[in-house]
Amino acid sequence: MSEWLIRFLGVRMEHADKIVKASFTTRGGIPLGWLLLMGLLLGILGIFVYLRTPHPISRGRKTLLLGLRLLFFALLLLLFLRPIAELTLEGNVRGSLLVLIDASASMLIKDPRAADADQKRAAIAQNLIDPAKGIGQSLPRRRPGEFDLDRLQLVKTLLRNPRLDLLPQLEKSFDIQPYAFAQNLMEIPPASAVPSAAGSQSAEGRFAWVDRLQANGAATALGDSLRELSNRKRGQQLSGVFVVTDGANNSGSLPLEVAASLRASGFPLYIYGVGITSPRDIIVENIFAQEITFLKDELPVAVRIRGQSMAGQKATLILNLGKQKVAEREVTFTSDAEQTVNVSFAPQQKGDFEMEATILPRSDETVKDNNSRSQRLRVIDSQIRVLMVEQTPRWEFRYLQAMLLRDRRVNLKCVLVEADAAIATKDSPYLKRFPVGKEELFQYDLIIFGDVDPRNFSGAQLDNINDFVSKFGGAFIMVAGKRFTPGAYRRTVLEKVLPVEFDGTFEGLTENNADKPMRLELTAAGKNSFMLRVTDKVEENAAIWQKLPPVYWAARVSRAKPAAEVLVVDPDPLKASRFGKMPVLAMQQYGVGHVLYVGTDNLWRWRKNAGDGYYTTLWAQMIQRMALQKLLGGSRRTQLSSNKQNYHAAERVSVYARLYTTGFEPMTDRVVKGLFAIKGTTPSRHEVQLRALPEQPGLYRGEFAAPPAGAYKFWMDHDPETQLDFNVIETKFELGETAMNEQGLKELAKASGGEFFREEDLYRLPQALTRKSQRVQSIAEVEIWSSPPYFILLILVVSLEWIFRKRAFLK
Repeated sequence: MSEWLIRFLGVRMEHADKIVKASFTTRGGIPLGWLLLMGLLLGILGIFVYLRTPHPISRGRKTLLLGLRLLFFALLLLLFLRPIAELTLEGNVRGSLLVLIDASASMLIKDPRAADADQKRAAIAQNLIDPAKGIGQSLPRRRPGEFDLDRLQLVKTLLRNPRLDLLPQLEKSFDIQPYAFAQNLMEIPPASAVPSAAGSQSAEGRFAWVDRLQANGAATALGDSLRELSNRKRGQQLSGVFVVTDGANNSGSLPLEVAASLRASGFPLYIYGVGITSPRDIIVENIFAQEITFLKDELPVAVRIRGQSMAGQKATLILNLGKQKVAEREVTFTSDAEQTVNVSFAPQQKGDFEMEATILPRSDETVKDNNSRSQRLRVIDSQIRVLMVEQTPRWEFRYLQAMLLRDRRVNLKCVLVEADAAIATKDSPYLKRFPVGKEELFQYDLIIFGDVDPRNFSGAQLDNINDFVSKFGGAFIMVAGKRFTPGAYRRTVLEKVLPVEFDGTFEGLTENNADKPMRLELTAAGKNSFMLRVTDKVEENAAIWQKLPPVYWAARVSRAKPAAEVLVVDPDPLKASRFGKMPVLAMQQYGVGHVLYVGTDNLWRWRKNAGDGYYTTLWAQMIQRMALQKLLGGSRRTQLSSNKQNYHAAERVSVYARLYTTGFEPMTDRVVKGLFAIKGTTPSRHEVQLRALPEQPGLYRGEFAAPPAGAYKFWMDHDPETQLDFNVIETKFELGETAMNEQGLKELAKASGGEFFREEDLYRLPQALTRKSQRVQSIAEVEIWSSPPYFILLILVVSLEWIFRKRAFLK
């Protein structure tokens, strides 16, 4: 039985639309025998009356009148039995339908709809063709610019489509609650009521929120938004979530990881995918290079690019430094996958520049604002002040000294402990002794410590080295040796500085009884380290490392310290520990400075059959990497650093300051004032409070939100000459993926227990939601004897008898 019968019987049950079972009973107080006797007497009376009627009427009409009279008597007697109908009803619970609409900037993309199917989808949204007939129907004549809608405009048009009638159809069965999302979830407040002529709110008023939709989010966090929505609606009666999105997700958790919990919580996702799946687009994903380089030094730059639907096409990548083109490379796209293009150049001017990688947009591209990426680059023309300390002139010292003396970027001074004091002449790089005081030592940027006996230094000098690294941001490299380093520094202050642990024993090896040859092995971190690259290509660099000449000795250490980064290891399993292969090259931050441990003095052997090429390149890059932080620190009493150089607007910027008095003692103020401003003339300055960190004398930390895009400088109020540069770059996450992620959205809908829709499928959405909505059963009792239909039947029988009697001229 259908819903109309339930209403006719006078049953007022919410959500009921179907009778699945019916049974009948009576609750009368008169015995059935008495009722049968009364019925027999009434029946005899009725027959007697119509048989004795004096008027001549036909037998058929007399039988009809008698039947109506007997039926009336039966209905009257049935009232005494008080019949009851017990109905089992079934129907849908009216739950809430959450509508979640993408409000990120990618929804402003105007898709070039060249394919016939994509044009028909736009026509369905604009009510130009029948939504229920799909994309197999013919397309009407297209007017110029008819499909030039961005994704959000298309969604608004579709939701307002009167022939599809989507929102009103959904509203019949569900309570619609609209939300928008970008980086965060946002509830869309209802519009003010617009009463209709009947007094209820009109559809125009109920769905006015559609017209207020905007797309200005800088990133899309679909996974996080779904999780937040689930948390807000936990325990409530929900029929599902209607998600309108292009499938981008470039922030927060992965949506597919959230889908399983959504299914368990009863949150099926019904997803409408907006956009086209194969737009032609060139995307410059990112640019990777050192943020600081030396004047006229070759700088390698890696640019990640991707071409959608561009297989076999060619393009030219242009690298600009400021307004000057410094390199270009022709690129051939082979697939939609990301590829890396390596270029290099030597800057000819010092200063701060914007380095930009660009591919000129094509006329048939979906988006033309994602064809470039940029980063700030500082070009310096300073010398690295290096102090190299050695016991005797071993081979590693000789070759490294010769290389550094040739390097125009390096100002080298050497201390050779066992050398004749006469070598320390005015024009010589040698010093008579190791610096005694802090002020003399702290003028250097980098200390390279060789195989030196620690008994040559006083406790104060070793403490000064510790302070040079930990408190003053200096760099320290220890090159292991067979006589003293690192083992002899066990239980000295320098043991804490080094990134490796050792037991203080010596192997006593000499050049004549060296170990068997070993080829050093790059770790994963070493493969990604720019300072260990001898070529721009990662795979080619790893192959070169495998072919480098072997070394014949490495100092025995037990493990790297927990905070250290291991770059190179000895692959010999006999030297490994339970912590992994034995470190040969390891680096760590110690205080505000950096320390590099080189566990062999055989790197000079890499010159075999290769000249100075690899040896010079690797040592030069290691020295530059280690020394740059202190080199850029400004005055020696003010050291400024940040957690990174490039930020996005509103991102948190953390600034650290290591501050000393004129006597090189840590400052003790509880709070100091810093300032930042955009670079340029008469800038507007912003104050930042830096607070002292506990148990770290002289170290201060401040935090602030990154301002709008631009190049900025930060300085301390008491030392404006020392400045820290940082950049705020424009966020372009939303233009990194312009195709609608159809496959990802299908997987998400399936994992959550829902369905995926395109424009041609949306007419099925109300039925799909109703079909999967929760069905409930309830019991209803209908007192038939007192129901309106029963009395209507009584009146109808009496009225029919009266009408037929009048037609037969009976009283």
